[in-house]
Amino acid sequence: MAGVDEIDVLDGIQFQKETTSDVYTLDGDGLEAVKTYAIFVPTSAKAARVIFNGAYDPDGGRVHYRVKGIGVTDISTPTKTANTQINEWTTLTPPAVAESGVWDTSGLQMALLCVDIALSSTSANTGVEVICQYRKEDALDEWTDILGGRFIGPTGTASKSDFAAQEVVGQTTLSVTNPVAGNLNHPGKFIFLEDTATIAQCEIAYIVTCGTDT
Repeated sequence: MAGVDEIDVLDGIQFQKETTSDVYTLDGDGLEAVKTYAIFVPTSAKAARVIFNGAYDPDGGRVHYRVKGIGVTDISTPTKTANTQINEWTTLTPPAVAESGVWDTSGLQMALLCVDIALSSTSANTGVEVICQYRKEDALDEWTDILGGRFIGPTGTASKSDFAAQEVVGQTTLSVTNPVAGNLNHPGKFIFLEDTATIAQCEIAYIVTCGTDT
């Protein structure tokens, strides 16, 4: 059970966190500052990509986004590929528009885009538009939106809390300064852990308990 200036998360953190790291959440039960999405790519597609349209809310706050791919090369005897890092954690500040990079799916019998996006500032954001597409040519940049692959990412005004101590890999109890004041007292939802020193070490965590403030 989380104590004073602590929160508990479901799984151990993947990377060590320093006191420079931050925690982002939305105030309220069930409201999440970070969302994860899974989008199937048609088997006939030659390639896939994701566009992040920050111009949807040109005055919105900064976000972090990431895209991975999962594939199956053989269905008869399932042969699954490891996660393909299409786009490591990257920041986007509206009204900027960004693209994940192109993922070659031509050798896959099944492909899945895994899209993560998080609010990572305390400025209001009515959402970044996410557009998942597939290419129907070998080389020409002719793209079509994937059915169900166009949506708006998390919205709202995030709250930021600070890590109060260094936390080692695998730790589930995290030291956070005044977590109640930071609106982390709404367990049972995903939160975003920003590693301000190494962006690739940002993480998504699921908060299960929140301790009291000092």
